[in-house]
Amino acid sequence: MSHKAKIAGPEKVAVIEKYLRGEDSLNHLASVLDVTFPSMKQWLQTYQSLGPNGLLSTSKNRTYSAELKKSAVEDYLVGGPSHMEICKRYGINQPAPTA
Repeated sequence: MSHKAKIAGPEKVAVIEKYLRGEDSLNHLASVLDVTFPSMKQWLQTYQSLGPNGLLSTSKNRTYSAELKKSAVEDYLVGGPSHMEICKRYGINQPAPTA
């Protein structure tokens, strides 16, 4: 089931690129857009993992090969990189774990 995003994909890309250029903070951008800070962090993670296209809406779920999933899980289990680093390394669009 899909839902209409409050902020369009191209606007998300522009906002994250503004942050990455050091022009504004995630906190301030979140308040200006009236979105939560965790949402902004998720956009940033998605951008870093999948590039700008990762923030653009699609009507299809992304699929991952069994080999990619196995490699990502093995990296995580050996105590390697963080969850976020594994997502970046393997191009996985995965919500960050909640605390």
